[in-house]
Amino acid sequence: MDGNGQQMIEIAGVSKRFVLHNQGSAEIPVLAGAGFSVARGECVALTGASGAGKSTLMRMIYGNYRTDEGRIAIGGIDMAGAEPRQVIRLRREVLGHVSQFLRVVPRVPTIEVVAEPLRLLGTAEAPGTV
Repeated sequence: MDGNGQQMIEIAGVSKRFVLHNQGSAEIPVLAGAGFSVARGECVALTGASGAGKSTLMRMIYGNYRTDEGRIAIGGIDMAGAEPRQVIRLRREVLGHVSQFLRVVPRVPTIEVVAEPLRLLGTAEAPGTV
């Protein structure tokens, strides 16, 4: 729970579908009724078969995609109704996201990609780390 007694991440009844406008507006359902919560400091894994909607859900949590139904709250802030500056602040100070396609930063080790946002916030390295 965060300082306000809320879950850090709360997903409730989240659904998402994509509309293929170039194919007669065909709809592809990706997620339906997803829900879970994550407390501050809790470590979780999002697992499932290929095509199950894991990446889509992560993009919705990060604010890249909007939900069609349901609610995604980060520290009590509803991502669907958040102002752009709130989303930017959450991305800078609260959320972290590393693409499954790390080649977007060629010749940079994964640890450096993951550590960069912490360094920008002034977080000191633990003794004996990279």
